[in-house]
Amino acid sequence: MRILFYNIRYGTGCGWSYHLPFPFAGFFRPARGGTERIGALLDDLDVDVACLCEVDGGSYRQGGRNQARSLAPRSWNHAFSPKYGTSPLSRLPLLSTQGNAVLSRLPIVASRENLFSRGVKRSLLEVEFPGFTVLLAHLSLGRSARKTQLEELALRCRSLDRPLLVGGDFNLLRGSQELKPLLEATGLVDADATARPTFPSRRPTRRLDCLLTTPDVRVRTFDLPDVTLSDHLPLLCDVDIASGRDRR
Repeated sequence: MRILFYNIRYGTGCGWSYHLPFPFAGFFRPARGGTERIGALLDDLDVDVACLCEVDGGSYRQGGRNQARSLAPRSWNHAFSPKYGTSPLSRLPLLSTQGNAVLSRLPIVASRENLFSRGVKRSLLEVEFPGFTVLLAHLSLGRSARKTQLEELALRCRSLDRPLLVGGDFNLLRGSQELKPLLEATGLVDADATARPTFPSRRPTRRLDCLLTTPDVRVRTFDLPDVTLSDHLPLLCDVDIASGRDRR
């Protein structure tokens, strides 16, 4: 199975033009062209499951259409969750439609939104597939809130007795050492043993995005495709997932 984790920045692009005629001006522009380019990338990479942070749930940038629905081919399934939970930001125009999504050519058994107790971005999207579960998060920029979120993520992982793929934009501003308590508490394994940087996409210097797996998920390949459709690089991984009989 091929799985992708990618902060797509709502399809609004990156580079100097993003900040013209004023800083972060690109955030407010219509992004349907960017959405089409990201869709073409998913086709080119031939992914089975795409886990996307910073997805537009249907603002004017997408002409009122959920970006996850636009990106998912007709035969695919998708799950979406707003990322601000019950925060006051969830009631503001434009921000109210921002979230995370999982698109899949595989059948989705169930999905649910878990909410972290702290942070501005609180959504932990949980998507159950036959034989495994994906947990997708976009963690807080604040160090203290992010620490709490990682602790709560560990608790959720420990409650799920099945193969897990856990990832997203973790905003690891203090480096990969922030993951150590999570890995020790859960037995999760870092899919990228070399901890390569993922941000900014044009000249990566920081590792903000990661993918973690339970030991019963065998990582065959892990790559960071060199694309600049967002300010983050995508994480592309080919995995084999043990069946229940194999796990025993």
